[in-house]
Amino acid sequence: MEICDLVSEILRGIGYDIDQVHTGYELLAYLEKNTPRVIILDLMMPEKDGLSIISSIKEISPYSRIIIYTGYHEFEKSIYARSVDRFLVKGATIDKLIDVVEELSR
Repeated sequence: MEICDLVSEILRGIGYDIDQVHTGYELLAYLEKNTPRVIILDLMMPEKDGLSIISSIKEISPYSRIIIYTGYHEFEKSIYARSVDRFLVKGATIDKLIDVVEELSR
């Protein structure tokens, strides 16, 4: 099971309504018709990655809160990390991710 599927399954299990996309292009198309409260974004995705779409996300969906959830810890102190609401490395516990989602969902 991919991490995206696992996180979605866990969040659905505690009552969140979750939609999944797998590429940056899919996310941008989704945001044209939807305004999610929270977006969990990986930096490295197929086709168009998270690094290249952060500013587009903010333009299309300015009220959505963005969590970068990535395995690339070297970006933790980068401009990308400072431009979103939270930055979590995938080594963080799922409880930490849930806490951040709950906090940003309020």
